[in-house]
Amino acid sequence: MYTINFWPILVAAAAGFALSSLWYSPILFGKEWMDLLKITDRNISAMSANNIWLRYAAQFVATIITFCVLAFTVAMSGTGSAGDGALIGFLAWLGFMAPLSLSGLLWKKEPLKLVLIDAINNLIVLVIGGAIIGAWR
Repeated sequence: MYTINFWPILVAAAAGFALSSLWYSPILFGKEWMDLLKITDRNISAMSANNIWLRYAAQFVATIITFCVLAFTVAMSGTGSAGDGALIGFLAWLGFMAPLSLSGLLWKKEPLKLVLIDAINNLIVLVIGGAIIGAWR
C-alpha cells in the first residue's frame, strides 16, 4: 500500500499556483499571453465582476489533483529525493503535457509563442512540485 502525505501536495500546489500567478502576471508573460489570446483589460474587469475567485478556487483544486497524482507516482516509484521527484515531474510533463501542448499548435492553430508560454509554465510547475513532493518523502 502506498501512503501519500497531503502536506507536500498542499505546499507543491501553493508553490505551483504562486509560480503560475507570477508567470502570467505583467511582470513576466501576462501581457504577451493576453495579446496572443486577444484578451483585453476590459475582459479581465468583466471576469473579476463575475466571481473570478471561483475560477481561482477551481484552478487551485485542479492543481491539488495534479499533485495528488504526481505524489502517487512518486510513492509508487519508491523515490525519496528532490532530484528524483523533479525527474518524475519532468517525465510527467514530457509524456502528458508536452504532447497536449503540441496538439494546440497543430490543430487549434495556437501561435507557437502562446504554446511555449503555457508549456514552459507547466514544465516548471511540475518539476518544482515534483521536487517538493520527492524531498518530503
